[in-house]
Amino acid sequence: MSATQGITWKTTLTANDATAQEQVGIIREEIDDTNGLRKFKYVQAAADTTVANGTALCFTDTIGTVASSDLSDGKANFTAGVGIGAITAEYYGWVQCYGYHSAIATNADDDIAKGDTLILGGDGVVDSVAAGTASTYRPIGVAVADDVNAADTVAGFIDC
Repeated sequence: MSATQGITWKTTLTANDATAQEQVGIIREEIDDTNGLRKFKYVQAAADTTVANGTALCFTDTIGTVASSDLSDGKANFTAGVGIGAITAEYYGWVQCYGYHSAIATNADDDIAKGDTLILGGDGVVDSVAAGTASTYRPIGVAVADDVNAADTVAGFIDC
């Protein structure tokens, strides 16, 4: 168990729980010297979603408790965050909704530049809108480096 701001959590950030062990939808804050402040939300993975580190997610429900990598389950404006570990379909775990993430999955266009706005751009991945251009979708965050072409990932600051 870890404690943050007076709360003792039952689960680790890499939880993959068959039944909910925390209040679904609760936000958890963690601070460390490497990544600074990061926030995580305890969610249920949708029936058709297996979450992995870097998976971009949308919510399928209006209260933000069920996360999916399939945009047809939700909408591009229902940004849920990014996976930080493995969550089995229909299981419960933590997804990152604020702060630095080193490897967010991209749509493999290899065109994301530092400072671009990150938006959901397909099933489980992000795309970008050039810095200084208004997005028609709710941002998931901002790229803090150019994308890594060979890995189809980008470092970003998540804020959703």
